[in-house]
Amino acid sequence: MKLTLAAVAIILLATVQAHAADSVFDPPLDTKTEVFAEAKDSPKTTLTCRYYPHFMVKQIDEGDIGADQLSIIPLSGDAKPPCQQDNLPTEKVVKPDDWTGYFKGVRGDFVFFDAEDGVNGGLGFAVFTPDAGKLFEDSAQGDLESARLNGGTLTLRYTRSFAGACSEPQEGAKCWEQIAAAAGIDKAAKPDCAAGYAKLERANAQSYCDQEGDKGAACVANHLKEFEAQHWDESPSVVTYRVETILGAGKPMVKPLSGALSCSPAD
Repeated sequence: MKLTLAAVAIILLATVQAHAADSVFDPPLDTKTEVFAEAKDSPKTTLTCRYYPHFMVKQIDEGDIGADQLSIIPLSGDAKPPCQQDNLPTEKVVKPDDWTGYFKGVRGDFVFFDAEDGVNGGLGFAVFTPDAGKLFEDSAQGDLESARLNGGTLTLRYTRSFAGACSEPQEGAKCWEQIAAAAGIDKAAKPDCAAGYAKLERANAQSYCDQEGDKGAACVANHLKEFEAQHWDESPSVVTYRVETILGAGKPMVKPLSGALSCSPAD
C-alpha cells in the first residue's frame, strides 16, 4: 500500500500547487543567486540570498531533496551582508531538527519555509522568527489565502490538511468523532469518507493506466482490484478544512473557519 499511496500524493500535489501566491508575501529588496559548478569533492550548488528590511535569508541547495542549509542573517544599519557560502558570525542557521525544506517567503518579520516534499495531499510549512526560532508549523492544501499583518501579529488563512489517527470507512462514527475532536471541527458536518477514498482510488488507477498507455476500462478495474487487496480502507483518514491561524506574542491560535471539506486516505 505504501507505493500506491505515495503515488496518490503525487496526483494531489500535481493538481494542487502548495506554494503561496506572490501577493501574500513581501517582495525582497534584492535577490542574489550564484551557481557553483560541480567539482571533484562537491556537487553543483545554488546559493540564493534574499534581502529584506531587517534580515537576509540564505538558501544553499545542492540538488538533494530539501536545501542543504537555510539561514537568516540580521542586517546592521545600511550594511548588506555578503552573499556567500561560508557562514557569517551573525548567521542564524535553521536547525535540521527544527525544519528541512526550502524558502517559501517573508511577511514582515515572519520567515516561511516549505517542507521538502508533500504528504497527504498537502505541503508542510513552518514560520520562523528572524533569529531562526520556529514559531509554528502546519500542513496546507494549496496556496495560503492571506497573511495579514497588524503590528507584531500575523493572521494566516488557508486550507488545512489534517491527518487523523484512525480510518473512518473502517471504524465509522467513533473514528469520525475522534478526528473531529482532534481537529476542533463540527462533528455534525461529517464528510463522505467512503466516497472520498473511492474517488482517490479511481484517480490513482486512472493515473497508472495513463502511464501504462492503456485506455481501456479493464485496466482501471484491474488496478482497483489491486487497491482493494491492499486494504485502502484501513489507511487513516485525512480531512481538509479552512482555518485562521494567529501568530505573534504567546501561543499560536488555530481557529477552524469551516467544517470538513474533504476526506481521503493518508499516504
